[in-house]
Amino acid sequence: MSDNPWLRYGLIGLLAVGFLFLIGFALNSGGAIEGPNWTVEQLTAEGAEVQPIEGTALTAVFEDGTVSGLAGCNNFTGGYTLDGDSITIGPLASTLAFCDGIMDQEQLYLTLLQSSTTYEVDGDKLTLSSGGSASLIFSEGEASGS
Repeated sequence: MSDNPWLRYGLIGLLAVGFLFLIGFALNSGGAIEGPNWTVEQLTAEGAEVQPIEGTALTAVFEDGTVSGLAGCNNFTGGYTLDGDSITIGPLASTLAFCDGIMDQEQLYLTLLQSSTTYEVDGDKLTLSSGGSASLIFSEGEASGS
């Protein structure tokens, strides 16, 4: 290394900034609820696990304080806030189409979303919970069906 102290201090400073950048990236890269298109794999209501109706998509995208998605038949949107692992969702607004045989599932999904109080992201899975029991389990990816 050169005897120039400015070069030495510059290199040390550059390494410190790079190290801090890597730490910040590592802290923010895991557990990110924002960005992915989340698709429901399972709903839990009153202790019973429910699979989405085949051919329907229950999705959610969280971005900049707004959650939106497809509730099986209708599109929805609303606000959300995060505080640590706590989440507050709603109120939610949705379009008003009627889809025979899907409306009960849609109402359940929107109710579970709005009653969620905590969230956890583990890899490509998102779990929204209420009162300590899993309410909604999502996987990251594109929705299929409508």
